Amino acid sequence: MTVTPASPIAPAPPLTVAEALRRATAQLRPCTDTPRLEAELLLAHLLQVPRVTLHTHPQRPLSAAQHTAYVALLGRRALGEPLPYLTGQIEFYGLDIALDPRVLIPRPETEQLVDLALTHCRASPTPLTIADVGTGSGCIAIAIARHAPRAR
Repeated sequence: MTVTPASPIAPAPPLTVAEALRRATAQLRPCTDTPRLEAELLLAHLLQVPRVTLHTHPQRPLSAAQHTAYVALLGRRALGEPLPYLTGQIEFYGLDIALDPRVLIPRPETEQLVDLALTHCRASPTPLTIADVGTGSGCIAIAIARHAPRAR
């Protein structure tokens, strides 16, 4: 009887960006109204690339470490952890604001507060002093300072 060596098992091909996004979108569908967007935001964050890169390079392979890290982020999101806490940032009033779980995530209607403050600043004949105390990320003060440079 002759024994033949077992043929080597070929490693699985690396997961591509396109396939990772397809799987992630399906996984996030039960927990968010925007599963594809959130899948893209998490993967772009992980790869440290703009979202458009995911669309222009869908066949880019993920390393095993990247895939493992992505699966971990998706698991945390599927359990209800807010997206901004996973990425460490949120867009507010056209600005990227850094945040973490120690601060509240600014609500979209908070931008209306900034609109009102900016209207008041522009109407004032003298520079105003504005205080944003104990509000968390500081996004209100940052947005006002950016758009009302005369304010203090």
